[in-house]
Amino acid sequence: MTLNEKANDLRSSGYALSICGGLGIIAMILVFAGVIPVSLGGAFGIVTKCVMTLLFILFFAAGIQSFRRSKEVALEAQRETEKKKEIKKWFSESFDAKSIDEIVDSGLEENDLYFERINYIKDKICERFMDVEDALMSEITEELYSELFEDNRKS
Repeated sequence: MTLNEKANDLRSSGYALSICGGLGIIAMILVFAGVIPVSLGGAFGIVTKCVMTLLFILFFAAGIQSFRRSKEVALEAQRETEKKKEIKKWFSESFDAKSIDEIVDSGLEENDLYFERINYIKDKICERFMDVEDALMSEITEELYSELFEDNRKS
């Protein structure tokens, strides 16, 4: 799951939890005010109403927390996107399909050649950018491979 997807997921959760919690709090206020009659009497009724109110408050608070976390993740996603662009720009300026194939043994079968090219791309990126996370590295190498080798076949 990419950081953008995670931010969107957190935002969706924030909406769901906040709306559910907010509507529940309003409903419980109406129950306590007697506008919505609930026939739970005695101590059991009071405990039930208090527990339900607390539950809706927790939903609402979790929704707010989810919104806050989605903003943080969205900023991380933006930084990741900028780093990805920087890496791809550097690699595209430094290497092309021909230069990679001159170094990699092009006498290999197609599957083996794919892995050799991917490993070469990863190695070169790691030499220049040492702090790239594995998920981002895989995404970048797949995109670069596609741009360099699969797009060249079509033309």
